[in-house]
Amino acid sequence: MAYLELNALSTILCGSFSAKVYLPEMNLLALDDEKHEKKYPVLWLLHGEGGTALDWNRTLAEKCAAEHGIFIIAPDAQHTICTNMDYGPRYEDFLADEFPKLCRNNLPISADPALNWIGGVGTGAYGAVKAALKHPETFTKCIAMDGVFDMAAICRKAMNNEDTKIFHNAESLKAVFGDITAVEGSGNDVYALAGKCGSGSFYITGTAKSPYADERKRLAETLGGRAQYAETAGEVMDLTEPAVLKNAVDWLCR
Repeated sequence: MAYLELNALSTILCGSFSAKVYLPEMNLLALDDEKHEKKYPVLWLLHGEGGTALDWNRTLAEKCAAEHGIFIIAPDAQHTICTNMDYGPRYEDFLADEFPKLCRNNLPISADPALNWIGGVGTGAYGAVKAALKHPETFTKCIAMDGVFDMAAICRKAMNNEDTKIFHNAESLKAVFGDITAVEGSGNDVYALAGKCGSGSFYITGTAKSPYADERKRLAETLGGRAQYAETAGEVMDLTEPAVLKNAVDWLCR
């Protein structure tokens, strides 16, 4: 098992970025492919707010990539909520277009949407679902673990000076979304997008007692037959628990 750290310059982000790259096991790589004709499936994996791509080192990401013969690439999302910020980087554009192209220039990964999947945890799950719904030409499957999906509700909490639980207050959310009274029904509302966009397959998972359990169930219901719903015991999803990420990646690769 092995992983690399990728550092490069992004014109969309107007600066440099870093990402963790988890590699397939050596025996699953075509090491004699001198023309680099074989291209591998890839899972783009997003951390939650308050975290970094390093968070995935504490999970089975490396083992999942090694055993399934896929690349798992986890970029740093900073505090963008994986969104084209009103005052800040256009992270969604970076994630859906520039970032995959940069990685394909350096790694033997497929450009086929059927072999490009996206996933995340917390607000990273929100970003992953939004990207999959809005960019089916890039991503065809999505895994969302312990997701925080209702950004309109988060914004209402912030306007009421309540704790949003995602390391953002009203002012920082305005930097992300602009008018935080207009998130509901917009292109940043995954429920509205799920009702409009009919493509993609989704694996939605989380804990039964999570404060976001109702949000998760609502999303799965809105997606209908496109979603597989899986619930685990407890209040907080422990991504270091071997079964959590493994089950999600097993679903992707079946």
